[in-house]
Amino acid sequence: MDASVDLTTAEAAALRRKSLTAVILSCFGVGIAFGLGYPLTAMALEARGEPAWVIGLAGAAPSLAILVLLPILPHAVARIRPATAIIFGCACCAAAYASLYFLDNSAAWIALRFLMGATIALPWIVGETWVNHIAGDTHRARVISFYAVSFFSGFALGPILLEHVGVTGPWAYAIGAMGAFLAAVPIYLARDLAPDLAHEPATGLLGGMRMAPAAMAGAFLGGFLETSHFALLPNVAMAGGMDEGAALRLLTALIVGGLVTQYALGWLADRMSRRRILISLGIIYAVLIVAFPWVLARPELAPALIFVLGTSVIGFYMLGLAMLGQEVEPSQLATANAAFILMYTTGGIVGPVISGAAMTQAPLSGFVAVTAVASLLLTAVMMFAGRRGRTSGGRGETGPQSLGNRPAWATRARRDQA
Repeated sequence: MDASVDLTTAEAAALRRKSLTAVILSCFGVGIAFGLGYPLTAMALEARGEPAWVIGLAGAAPSLAILVLLPILPHAVARIRPATAIIFGCACCAAAYASLYFLDNSAAWIALRFLMGATIALPWIVGETWVNHIAGDTHRARVISFYAVSFFSGFALGPILLEHVGVTGPWAYAIGAMGAFLAAVPIYLARDLAPDLAHEPATGLLGGMRMAPAAMAGAFLGGFLETSHFALLPNVAMAGGMDEGAALRLLTALIVGGLVTQYALGWLADRMSRRRILISLGIIYAVLIVAFPWVLARPELAPALIFVLGTSVIGFYMLGLAMLGQEVEPSQLATANAAFILMYTTGGIVGPVISGAAMTQAPLSGFVAVTAVASLLLTAVMMFAGRRGRTSGGRGETGPQSLGNRPAWATRARRDQA
């Protein structure tokens, strides 16, 4: 069969679905490896009697690695095939998990956690760029909602598995390594369906931020609120009078609310202005978090309010990522995605620090005030930030990518079938 024959619309759509399925399945394993590492590190080092500053440094090492390496990752991604980059990152992360089990030196653990952050950044940035590159704007938010649900499901499953296997034996480390390994399997099987990301980045991370400022604000706010809630919500609820069990269940309600509503949010975002929905989420969050102290006096209502809050808290990242793909040229997606992750990671570092500091003075109202003000300030940025678009459409957004065009990944797949 002639390898140059154009794919039909149906053939191109089928290959695109297979490609997206592979990267969405992969990010579930990445989420397990990412989510398991934080509690495993803290609990294992505490069991050894390490001081709190060592535990904190080991916990911060992955985020520090991501911040340090993000400026150079787009250049690396531009020179390496996407599947190769993801598989390499997953393999290194799996090897680091295995090494943790055999080492009892705290300095070595900190170094390995830094390495794990650096290597997990590869499947993170490449996977999101892959999804945004081929999703097509008509279904972009729904596709990214599946991606977000897959990642956060894996992230939430990691600590649950750790609770069952403990930290004293090899099983926790084996699960982390297996999560990273499994993330590489669908990518290897779909290696010829990866998009062509081999473009030279024309700008640095600062330029990447300017490409889609509203999306960057959404990323920072998502990181700020997610990490603040994951780290502090039970403490805030107990300060408001809840018992420990009920407070921990609020955290479950937050995660479940975020996960089960993401597709509906994505469906809505594919039919309305994503910017307006992002702004609406910021306002809704601010109103609901201000009502949180009042709701704590009525414990039967608190899970419902937190369930809705979860939609906003996790939705900022999903909608921001969809806006990124909408507003940035395909050749610059890797750079813009690195800037997006940088903003999300920075928000995740700043959020708990500021929220925790406010809680030292007022455990309940301090948290509420900081998160509400952050939401309103970043929402104002989303409202007034300049809007870009690759093409002009009815909503000022890009139209769907043409399935009739034969992208590089489809050409390779067709050639293999010939």
